Amino acid sequence: MKFRKLFLKPLAVFMAVCMSVGMVSAASNDFRTSRPTIEIIFVDDISREKAQLISDVINGEELISPRSILCIFGHSLAQTRALGIEHRVWSTSPRCRQTIYDVTYCTRSNCNHIVYTVRSQTAVSCC
Repeated sequence: MKFRKLFLKPLAVFMAVCMSVGMVSAASNDFRTSRPTIEIIFVDDISREKAQLISDVINGEELISPRSILCIFGHSLAQTRALGIEHRVWSTSPRCRQTIYDVTYCTRSNCNHIVYTVRSQTAVSCC
């Protein structure tokens, strides 16, 4: 019985700390970047640098090339989903186009390896 008390109390404290950290990171995972006509919204929690790099690649502003020496033997890949809204595409309503991208990217620092595919495109009325 004494072992159970010694084990459960630190476990409860550890779980409480982990849950509070999870709530803080879940509240701060919204990242939006806007261009004159395209807005990219990320669904998952990724770093600001990677989110900016992915949005630049989707918008056609950044060239994709691996730059990290750590990626010689392979990338450390992660996946996310991004939602792109392109405004004023058509002259009649619905005027905007919503595109959902599946993005695979390297999580190592200074590596620009990104592969994205278009999952779907739909017309939406947003402006």
